[in-house]
Amino acid sequence: MNTKEFVKTVNKLRLENKNKWYQWIGIVNGKEVRLKGFGTWLQIFEIDGISHNGNMDISVKDFKEKLLSSANYHVSK
Repeated sequence: MNTKEFVKTVNKLRLENKNKWYQWIGIVNGKEVRLKGFGTWLQIFEIDGISHNGNMDISVKDFKEKLLSSANYHVSK
């Protein structure tokens, strides 16, 4: 899965689970990604074992940017 598909998939999962916890595990750009979230808060967000956890109650725009920038950071690593 590429970065764009990842952001779209996780955002859709967030929308389908309003006021509930959600989790996702998969491969993005060849890297293992694990996340657990509630709304826009990413309580657990790891890419190849490196934590990218986020702040609580961020905007949807910032949420998507966090997913995008974190996944893209690991593309060349």
